[in-house]
Amino acid sequence: MKFEPMYKIYYKKSEDEWKRILDNRRYSESSIVLPIAIHEYNRRHTYTAFFMYHPELVNLLLSIEQKKHEFINLAQRVPLVMLWHVMNGFLSSEIKASNDIEGVRSSRREIQDAIHNIDNKKLRFSSIITKYKTILEQPRRFIYTSSSDIRRLYDDIIRDEISKKNQPDGAIFRKDSVDIVNHQDKIIHRGTLPKSSIIQEIDQALMILNNDDIQLPIRVAIFHYYFGYIHPFYDGNGRTNRFISTAYLAKHFHSLIALRLSAVIKNNKKQYYDAFKMTTAEINGGDITNFVMEFISIIEKTIDDAIALLDKRIKRLEDERIKLKAFFESHQITDQVLQNIYFLLLEARLFSLGAGISKAEILKACNKSRGTIHNRFKQIPNKYLDTVKQGRTESYMLKTSILD
Repeated sequence: MKFEPMYKIYYKKSEDEWKRILDNRRYSESSIVLPIAIHEYNRRHTYTAFFMYHPELVNLLLSIEQKKHEFINLAQRVPLVMLWHVMNGFLSSEIKASNDIEGVRSSRREIQDAIHNIDNKKLRFSSIITKYKTILEQPRRFIYTSSSDIRRLYDDIIRDEISKKNQPDGAIFRKDSVDIVNHQDKIIHRGTLPKSSIIQEIDQALMILNNDDIQLPIRVAIFHYYFGYIHPFYDGNGRTNRFISTAYLAKHFHSLIALRLSAVIKNNKKQYYDAFKMTTAEINGGDITNFVMEFISIIEKTIDDAIALLDKRIKRLEDERIKLKAFFESHQITDQVLQNIYFLLLEARLFSLGAGISKAEILKACNKSRGTIHNRFKQIPNKYLDTVKQGRTESYMLKTSILD
């Protein structure tokens, strides 16, 4: 049974029939009423918000659980020494995509430099990278329970990127109004006012986010909608909102899945923004089920995207390993340590996402003395390698063209 949003039903039924269907949904045993009402800008009616456990939503939840386990099984096949490289690559893409969505100029190079020089707090994006790194290392650590928590997060990851005129000027959030406009500069939404209501509604939204009686993907979706609806800051709302969603999704899914969220949203911007727009519409009657389903479908695409990225590299690694073994035979390379270094350089080519592997990482992975590794590494011709410089550190990848 396919779910039909209330805003579509509005154009098919009489107003009385639309109201009857809306009431049936809102007061159904499968529905949960939410504490923050929804009002479309410049419209008459305000509606109590709710969502319902429609069969299509339940099927979506089952699908992402199945795909989550598929991804975890795949991730376990990634060479352990390469896992952090994959995470850093995903992290770089996540921050770049989140910036791109908001029109914030950034380059992959400056993000990667900040990732590889994490202790240099003067580098742009160092604060947000530090926070994202914590998601990777301790995904269950993140919990936000109050408006003050959100303000501290904002100060940590976003505030330095915000112009002086758009800095928060209230006790916690903004104190004046903020409008969202379309490409014609027409106001399509006005964030919550007064400032006391902003704090109250963010606190209520956080109660939903931390309510274990609701499945995590659903509460993340609900909070994501409400944060955009309330719009507590003048600027930086989208990046803050996506960070919170990523942090909570990492609790339930693999961190690598969570780190694909912004990239997938960027590739599905119309679906993403249309879901916000139509959920807030007066003719949708406060039913946020459609937004929940659209957001969870984005989570599903995020998992699909992460699976495709890893699966492609794992399959290629299997093919290239066969070629590398043939290369050993044809070049009479029998030394086990040297072979291991070649394999690590091959894995770096396929999984480091361009970062390469350092000699220090090779030393640790091989568990041999520095002299042994240095001696074997000298036996690999420079023409077989691509060298990547990150500050003072050199990293290496095998040129797969030598295997053809």
